[in-house]
Amino acid sequence: MRGFDGYAPSGVFMKRVLVVGAGIHGLVTAAREHIAKNQVFIVEKRKTIGGRGTSQESHGHQLEHGPHLLLKGGELHNMVKKLSKVKPSLRPIRPSKILLVGHGELYPINDPKKLLNLKLGKDQVREDALRLISGWGQEIPERRKALLKGKLCVVGEGWSGLVGRLASTLEEVGIPIQTGVKITDSYDGGVITSKGVKIEADVVKMCTGEVVGDPVKVSTLDVVLDNRPLKGLHGLVKEDVAILDLAAIHSMKAPGMSHFSCIALSGGVSKIEELLDERVSGWRSHIITKRENNSITLTDSRGLLSDGMI
Repeated sequence: MRGFDGYAPSGVFMKRVLVVGAGIHGLVTAAREHIAKNQVFIVEKRKTIGGRGTSQESHGHQLEHGPHLLLKGGELHNMVKKLSKVKPSLRPIRPSKILLVGHGELYPINDPKKLLNLKLGKDQVREDALRLISGWGQEIPERRKALLKGKLCVVGEGWSGLVGRLASTLEEVGIPIQTGVKITDSYDGGVITSKGVKIEADVVKMCTGEVVGDPVKVSTLDVVLDNRPLKGLHGLVKEDVAILDLAAIHSMKAPGMSHFSCIALSGGVSKIEELLDERVSGWRSHIITKRENNSITLTDSRGLLSDGMI
């Protein structure tokens, strides 16, 4: 496989940029390089694109790896708006509609005393819960602020919808994405695939999601139920377990049903199930479909979430 040569209409040489990895990081990197007037080519070792930002369709529902929340006005959101003709459908999480088990509302708008304590930094339980919902245990002030301002959102089309829009837009402007290509070595002027094929490039951007430092592992569970036991609540939090009902937040998610997207920072999927048993009695008999990960990499020493990886 040869590289790609060319000049911009102005006569300025365009760099040949190879992006390795077709997750969100890779797709956005490719888009930026295209905007910079470079020639871009993407390879991905998997058969599918999107990395951890993918969904799995099951019984007509899109199940993801735990709750993905988009920062409205953040870098990923702005890039999608810039590239796509159709704006993503977003609905915000309302912390006043999240029940902090044993403590009432996560954001107690009807209890002036509790609200004042929270604002003064005197309510550690609520602070921990806000960190859990906004950054899944990571200290990300921008996302905490967004949660309280109604700018941390569920995407109606799902995370895979964002990935699909990015990928289709890139292909429309002539950026090829080739899957099933594993890079095993590099040299001055390009890379070599596992099949010994050389791909020439002036610049190689590695966007493979390699962990930097120690990985942060969590457990996730996505489950669709045929009923609505939380009666409009956006979610539940107990200690380091969070359960969000995406269907209560966004009308495109399992209308008339529940779509629980859950995360546990420790204790495995069983910790999530314990909270469901405690607060959603009989939930197992209402399961339409589910997807679980007992241990999945949330982030690494950089502490970034999916829409911060760009």
